[in-house]
Amino acid sequence: MAKVSVLYADWCSSCPATKSFWKSLRNDIPFQYEEINIDSERGKELAQRHSIQSVPTTLVNGRVYFVGKPEKSRAIHLLKTLK
Repeated sequence: MAKVSVLYADWCSSCPATKSFWKSLRNDIPFQYEEINIDSERGKELAQRHSIQSVPTTLVNGRVYFVGKPEKSRAIHLLKTLK
């Protein structure tokens, strides 16, 4: 099962839509989901390790796949491929 991690910030205006997008997608496809604040210790570590410079950024199975809100068809295709 794929693991989706969304890096977000409290001050980010587009982050709530991206988080809602991934939460709603769980109704269509099962996957693990977590939200990580970029200002937390873990968020800072991930941002540095993956050279993340903007939020929201979505990691799937530990790799950066999307910056911003992804297109639904691309996200579904990726999750089905990584099952």
